[in-house]
Amino acid sequence: MSVEELARLVAGVWAELLGVEVGVDDDFYGLGGHSLIAVRTAARLRAELGLRVPVRVIMENPTPNALAALLADAVASAAR
Repeated sequence: MSVEELARLVAGVWAELLGVEVGVDDDFYGLGGHSLIAVRTAARLRAELGLRVPVRVIMENPTPNALAALLADAVASAAR
């Protein structure tokens, strides 16, 4: 999965959980994100990607692009 595809996946998860439109450069906190939504995001990413994503990582990478860039290698490794 490319970084772009991964960023769109993250944006889609956030859009569903936050109930707003989300672009790949939108800020999690600016959209109303908080720790409970981050926990839900982690659970969804684990279900979608089979990858454990710590909540701290989600909160430290507050845009879909930033999170996707960080996770891309782990997702590629998990797919092998």
